[in-house]
Amino acid sequence: MIILNYIFHIDVNSAYLSWSAASMVFNGSRVDIREIPAVIGGSEISRHGIVLAKSIPAKKYGIKTGESLMEARQKMLKSNLCST
Repeated sequence: MIILNYIFHIDVNSAYLSWSAASMVFNGSRVDIREIPAVIGGSEISRHGIVLAKSIPAKKYGIKTGESLMEARQKMLKSNLCST
């Protein structure tokens, strides 16, 4: 008997940001974070954590998933950094 094992890796980084953005817009936010350079990650108040998801406009700043929020902030110094 041959047993086949399958491993699926599903990358939902962009989906996570889109779901968060849709929820924010649904709840009255005037800003759609899908359309501006934005990241979702750790705590902005305690200033630590990593980038979990980034918007498509944030990619042009060289933001990488998994880098520290401090590194992302330095790359997007003149843009908006949204935390949710």
